[in-house]
Amino acid sequence: MVSKLFRECLMDVYIGEHAGEAAFEVMLSHAEDDEQRYIFGTLLQAETEGKALMRPLISRLGLPLLDPGNTRAETAAATQQFKALPWRDRFAVLGETVRTTYLPRYAELATLVTADEDAEAAKIAQFMGDHERALLALANNVVAGVADPAAPVAAILHFPLARRI
Repeated sequence: MVSKLFRECLMDVYIGEHAGEAAFEVMLSHAEDDEQRYIFGTLLQAETEGKALMRPLISRLGLPLLDPGNTRAETAAATQQFKALPWRDRFAVLGETVRTTYLPRYAELATLVTADEDAEAAKIAQFMGDHERALLALANNVVAGVADPAAPVAAILHFPLARRI
């Protein structure tokens, strides 16, 4: 049986995926070329897959499958400011946000459950931390000008996008 703390953290991570999906949809809508579309599309795919991966566990634990707040709309509105930033600056901000806000909570999830308590929950918790570390690596890669900056995220996707660049 998983703890109340695990359930709360799981919901925070799930809502974080809702926020990420909304943010990357906005960013994708402002992509200027195939490279940007691939990077934002890969980020969007990662958030979608993250939500899909967590849903069976969330359902089994009796937690809400829908975002209980207005996360998507609030995030989409807040993300509009990103379109004015230069390309690398967008990812500097994204990387800092992931590093300071999302990654600590995503990494915490794996500390709140063991495989003995719930093997599926422990596996998902570990993956979600890896997922967020991959997003941070992508952001750092864009800032550093690395070729194929989306590779860390694409590598963890079950359904990666075609790279047409």
